[in-house]
Amino acid sequence: MKEFDSLDPIETALLDFVRNEIYDPSLGIDAGTYLIEAGLDSFSLLKILVFVEKKFNLRIPEAEINEERMCSVQNIVRLIHELQQCQ
Repeated sequence: MKEFDSLDPIETALLDFVRNEIYDPSLGIDAGTYLIEAGLDSFSLLKILVFVEKKFNLRIPEAEINEERMCSVQNIVRLIHELQQCQ
């Protein structure tokens, strides 16, 4: 599986959104931060899903919305790339 670097525009956009819209910017959230431990709740997850749908024109299937897939920005980016390849 291909690894994506920090220059990935999807990772950059999603990380900026999470840092500015979900968490306090002073928390130092990075792509590998375990989001649930950092305080991710169901409302915040919904905000991320709506952002992904609007920004990338991509709906994440319900079956993919689970702790493993949504636990970090890194994992969500990986999922977005996988779903884009299937389109």
